This record gives sequence, structure tokens and C-alpha cells, in this order.
Amino acid sequence: MLDAGRAPRQIAGLTVFFDHADPRRGYVLTDTPRLVAAPDPRVSLVLFRGADSGGLLQLECTLAPTEGQLASATRELSQNGAPPILARPDWRRGAVRIAGWLQAQELAPKQLALGIPSLVGDPTAVLAARLDAAGAALADAALRGNALPTVVMFELEVLGLAGPLTVEAEANLQAIHDRLTAEGALTTPYGRARIKKTWESAARDNLIKVRVLDESGDVEGQRAEAMRRIGEDLMARMFSPYPPPERPPQLGDSTVAPIELSFRLTARREELSTSSRWDFRERRAVSIRHYAAASLIDLLGRRDPADFITTAALDAAAPRDVVIRLEPELARLGLTAVEVDVRQGTSGAASHTFVLSDEQAEQRTAFPSGNAPIQYRVRTHFDPRATGAEDRESDWQEAIGSLLVVSARHLFPPRQFTIIAGRAEFDWLDRVDLTVHPADQPARSVSLTRDAQSADVFLAAAGGRSLTVDATWRGAAGEPTRSDPPREVSDDILVLDSPFADSINLVVVPLPVADAQVIAVDLRTRSGDFEHAKSVAWTGGDRAPQRVALRRLPGSPRRYEYRYQIARTDGSLLEQPWTASDAATIVVPNVGADAVVRTVDVVLLGGGPAKRGSLAVELALASGADRTTALLEGETDSATLTLVTATSAPVPTLTAREFLDSGEVKETRWTDPAAMVVIPQIPLVV
Repeated sequence: MLDAGRAPRQIAGLTVFFDHADPRRGYVLTDTPRLVAAPDPRVSLVLFRGADSGGLLQLECTLAPTEGQLASATRELSQNGAPPILARPDWRRGAVRIAGWLQAQELAPKQLALGIPSLVGDPTAVLAARLDAAGAALADAALRGNALPTVVMFELEVLGLAGPLTVEAEANLQAIHDRLTAEGALTTPYGRARIKKTWESAARDNLIKVRVLDESGDVEGQRAEAMRRIGEDLMARMFSPYPPPERPPQLGDSTVAPIELSFRLTARREELSTSSRWDFRERRAVSIRHYAAASLIDLLGRRDPADFITTAALDAAAPRDVVIRLEPELARLGLTAVEVDVRQGTSGAASHTFVLSDEQAEQRTAFPSGNAPIQYRVRTHFDPRATGAEDRESDWQEAIGSLLVVSARHLFPPRQFTIIAGRAEFDWLDRVDLTVHPADQPARSVSLTRDAQSADVFLAAAGGRSLTVDATWRGAAGEPTRSDPPREVSDDILVLDSPFADSINLVVVPLPVADAQVIAVDLRTRSGDFEHAKSVAWTGGDRAPQRVALRRLPGSPRRYEYRYQIARTDGSLLEQPWTASDAATIVVPNVGADAVVRTVDVVLLGGGPAKRGSLAVELALASGADRTTALLEGETDSATLTLVTATSAPVPTLTAREFLDSGEVKETRWTDPAAMVVIPQIPLVV
């Protein structure tokens, strides 16, 4: 899908957006419209003489790029890799207008024509407008270059994905508890507005720290959204609602004031961890507007305007030649063909019936002399392989001039329904199975995955009727699955949030135990009818830390339970009962209060040693005599080091020794390293 979080490229009169998942795919948006020529340019202005002076302007233009523009874009985008795949965006809606300025005593804007373009591939607009005397004079002067520019302007809308945006937050829960207690939260009812102010002040005073890791998209809006979700989680964790202590007052003989729940701080300080973390990684849908414009004189180029401007008398005795032209996008709209009935006058049966298709998009006919209007109506023939919609018929409509433009999209509007994954952790979700139930049409099934986090469902002639969507979030092997209740949707875009909250990510560290044959740890989270359990184990002398992610539901606390078993070589078994915790690290066997667990994630920028021009990177985290090491080789670009020391031990030090292909050894040292350390790429020596 089009990536709205990445700036587009401007190349040879084209705007090129990139795909959010495929780096080779680009979406081409033409900046300047041009006339359709088949073979002559399709533009004409007929000026009428007589009492009913005015004119008829007919024009067909497109936003199709030229072969030269596509070649330039391909050449420039191929400089740093393989040739790109140039595609057209999936236009959602659009309009085309012709407008200029009347040169009277004061300049006055004048709109000459307004239409709807075809939205498949390269947008094309067929416009026919009956002009009054002022409009005809403006169009005549504009085509001859004797007026201020009169422009043809396309206004189109396409959907894009903004982001990805990553927000990390950390809160000192005990400090927040102290502040709430000091402000009387234990004895004074708190409303939601007051609590919201508390979270805001906590963020200002650095009790809640928010970091934006990727500043693409709406940074401030996403930061505010992160604070809103943190507030919801803190509300669920630290407060409980309760009714007012007194009966609400009587407002009248039979009217009672509404009962508003207040909130009371119920969590005990000692039950809270020192700090808690939240991660938000997601995209969101945004609408992108694209404008393309050209003046009438620029559309003609070096052609002689006189070849396209004629003068005619409104002679009732002259026969009328009528052109019926179809906007060629029936296949995209789920139609095989349309039937067009045409008549002269405002009553009676049709005198002519034409069948139009994408292959046969134009018909011509003649009517006898007379001033009676030409009317037409359209019947659809839907493709049963594309839709179950029933055939439909429009009302009678009056043609403008001698050009009758049939737009199936305008007469029988389709619906382009887009589903986007919002808050979702696709690192453990296998897919999201969706079923869309449109009114009077068969259900449609689509899936969202990590590589395809959006899907489009095209519903022929569905209009604006509401839909029902069923969603099932299917976890990978060993992960939970959960279904959303059916939801009714009236918008064209649905952003689905996962029914699971952000995961509880843990590091489990096994300590050396004499005669231990197997160390096993069971973990679980529980909330209502939901439970998620996982197990990890070590055998022999393996003592490498293992990462575990436990799933939970929104609003549930970030607490979990764990227990461990140690099977010794003599056959004895040491079992620990279930223990509740919210710590980010579990050490087994349990360490006492005089021990500290330090975990550091190390990431190599640019990939593993093989991509950095190195043989290996040796990592060591040490504090006094305690030490843990890891070796990165080949494509491996990250490692987790965990060290358990006494509280009185020296500040730990992280050392990275990189063995370069040249034989040189580059050593870097960090004292008291952060939870994540990024090792930058080696600068090139010129």
C-alpha cells in the first residue's frame, strides 16, 4: 500500500510515492493533465449566435504519464538497485473542474464545468458543459490566449499508510501513587478529567517518560494517543469506580440528578512495581489529496485554437448528431456492459438503444430537427463472477449538447472498502481472517498478515450502505486466537485494533545449579475467561537466557505468574509454587534481596559482522568477578546479555571487541550501559 510516512520523489513531472512493504514498488501520480487524442485532440468549443447566445464546451483529458516520463522515473530509481515496478495508485474518489476569471470591472471567478473522472489506472475525464454568454466568452478568450489562465484541475484522493511510529513510555508507579495519595486520592472522589490532568502533570514532571523512536507520521498526535492508552491502563491498575456516598438530589417532582461514578485509588503502594513500560508500534490510514492542473492554452500547446472553435446558429431545422460515450472502466466496476436508451423529448418510449462495453465505448446517432431535449437512461449488466448485485436502471437524464457521457461510477456508485491493521503485534500473530458481509451481495473473505497489513474489498454498486465485518485474530503455533464480535461499519475505512493488549515481554535467566539435569519454568497470564501459558526449559549445562512473551487482554494488569522445577541428577525434584510478579526479568532459582539482575540488549547497525566487514564481534558484560559473554558471527546482529550480581558489586561494564577482516581489532567500552546498546557501523576509510 502507498506509504504516506515516506516523502515522495519528484521526477520529470511525476510524483512517485513508495510502497510500505515492497521497496521496489512505486506509485506514479502525474502532475499535469493532457488532452486525449484519437487521433485529434478531443476538445471543442461551439459558440452560438442569436438570442440564446452562449456555447458548448466539450473536452476529454487524462492524467496518463508519457513514455518519456516513465523512462526517466525508471532510470533515476534504478541508480541504487534493481529497476522499479511502477504502478498506479488505487484512487478513492475525485473531481475535475474547469474554472477561470472573468475580466469585468473586478475579477470574478467563473466555473465552466464540473465532472467526475474515471478512477481506474490513469484518471480520465469527459466533460460537456452548456455555457452562458459570459462563460462562452471566457472559454473563447482562454483557448486563444487572450485571458487570464482558465485551468482544468483534477482533485483526487488516495489512501496511504502513515508511520510506522514507535513510542516507548515508562512510568514510576510508586512515585505516581505517592503523588495521588498526597493530593487526597484515597479520600476524595476523582473524576476522569481530574485524573487525566494528573497523568499530564506526571508526564511534565518526568514521572512518565515518553520517547518517540521513529519520527515519521503525526508524532504529536501519536504521543497523545500513547498517553491516552497509558492513562487507561493506569486507571484499570490503580483505581476502581464506585457510586457517590449519598443519594443524588431531586431536581424536580419526578426528576433525579444522574448518577456519575467517581474513582478511588485502591492499589496499595507496596503492590506496585517501581516502574512499568509500554510499547506502541503501529500504522494508521490517512487520505492523501493530489492536485494536477493545466491551462486550456497549455493543453492545446502549439496547435491553432481556431481549429477547435466554431460558430453555429441555434437553428431548430438542423438535424442533431449525438455521440454516446462511455467512461471505459466497466470491468473494474464489476460490469460486463451497459444499455443506454435514448429519446427526443421528455416522455414516451426510447427511440434508440445502444449496448456499450469497454471494448465498444462509443456510439453515434442522429435525431430529426427540433428543439426538444435529448434524454437518456442507463441499465447495468453486472458480471456474476465479480458480484452478486442485481442489475439496475437509472432515471431519465438530459444530455448536454451533442455529447452524451455515460459514467457508470457516477450513476451506480461502487464502494471501495479498506481494512487496515492498527494496534497489532504481528511478530506473533499469524494472520487476521476477515469476512465482510455487504447488503444484498455475497460475503467476501480477506486476510491480513505481517507483510500485508491492509486489504481492499471492492463492492460493485454498493453505495453507502453499511457493512458487517467479522474478524478472527489467529496466533502462530503456541499463541492464542481470539475473535471480535461482529461490527457494523458505515465508513469506507476500518482500522482494526487487536483484541490483545501489548505483550508482557520477559527475560528468564537460569543460574548455575549443582547437579541440575533439567530446569523448567512455567508462566501464565489470566484475565476473566482468557489464559495464556508458556514454558521454557534448559537441559545439561545450557544456561542461555530465554525471552518469553505473554499475551494479555486490554485493561488487564501487566502481572503474571510463574513457577519453576529443577530436576537433579539423583532423581530429586525441587518445585516452587506459583508466584505473582510484574518484573521484566525472572531469575531461577530465586535470588535474594541482595542480588541485582542486569540485562542489556546489543544491536549491530547494518546487519551481522559479515555485512559490516568483520569476522566476529565479542561481547562481555562484567561487574567485578561476575561476567557473561556472547559472540556474534555471520548474519547474527543482536544478543542479550544478562548478569546477576550482588547489590554491592561495582557498576557493570560492557565491552565490544570487533575483529575486522583487515586484522584490526576495534574495542568499545560502555560503563553502566543502558538497557539497549546500538553499535554503529564502521566508517569507510577513503
